[in-house]
Amino acid sequence: MSKKYTIRDIARQAGVSVATVSYVINHRDDQRISDETKKKVWQIVNLLDYRPNSSAKSLATSKTYNIALILRREESLFKRSEQLAVADTLASVLQSHGYHLLLQSEESITRIDYADAILCYDTDTEFFNRVGDNNMIPLIAIDSLTPLQIFFQVCTDYTGLKARAEARFGSEDYRYLCLAPNNAELGRLIRATFPAVIFVPEDVAGLTAGALSGNILYSQQSLASLAGPGGFCASYSLQEKMEQVFACFELAANRVPDCEHNLFV
Repeated sequence: MSKKYTIRDIARQAGVSVATVSYVINHRDDQRISDETKKKVWQIVNLLDYRPNSSAKSLATSKTYNIALILRREESLFKRSEQLAVADTLASVLQSHGYHLLLQSEESITRIDYADAILCYDTDTEFFNRVGDNNMIPLIAIDSLTPLQIFFQVCTDYTGLKARAEARFGSEDYRYLCLAPNNAELGRLIRATFPAVIFVPEDVAGLTAGALSGNILYSQQSLASLAGPGGFCASYSLQEKMEQVFACFELAANRVPDCEHNLFV
C-alpha cells in the first residue's frame, strides 16, 4: 500500500510552514507568498500525489501514453547527429513500453497538457527550471545536472569511462573528446573527471577529420571521424541509458519516495 502523505509532509519537503502550504493549495490571495514558494509547493504536491481537495485533484489527468522530448536548437552537425541518435533510441524504448515520443523544440516551455512526462536533453539549468515552472507533470533531465533534487537526472557514467580509458592507455596520458554540453554544471563535472578534455565544437575550430594526434578517448559515435588513429571509443549502451530514463519516468509517475534521483549510466 502506498504511503498516504499529509500536509506536514508537503511542508517538510518544501521547507515551509504547514500554514504556507495550506494558503497555497487553497489559493489564498490575501497572504503574501512569493511565486517561487508557490511553485515549489505545487511541485511537491505533484511529486507526492497529494490530493487535499478538488484543486489538487485537478493535477491528476488521464494517461496520454505520450512522452515529450525537448531538444535545444543546435548549429553543430555533430550535436544534431547525437540528438538524432538519442531521439531514435528513446522512441524505440518508449514504443516497447507502449508509449509514443513527441519531439518538442526549445520554444515549448509553456504548459504541456498532452503528455505524461517531459524529458529535457542537454539543456542548461535556467531552461530546465523554466520548463519545470510551467508544468506539473514528471520532468526528467538527460545529460544535464540540476541542483533541484526533486527531479530525476540521467547522465553518462564518466567515472566508468575514465576507468576504461586508463585500462586501455595504461596511464592518464590521454584526452577526452566530447560534445560541449549546454549544461555548465555537467561541463565542470567532465573537466574535473578527466586529465584533459577537448570540447566539440568549442575547442576544435577548423579541425579536420582524423587531425587529432596522441591518445584520444571518445564515447559519442558522432565524433569518430575526429578521433584520429589514436582514438579509443569507450562507447556505452544508449539503449540501456534510455531504459533507465523510462524507469525514472515510472518512478516519478508512481510517486515512489526516497529513491536515488542522480543516475549515471
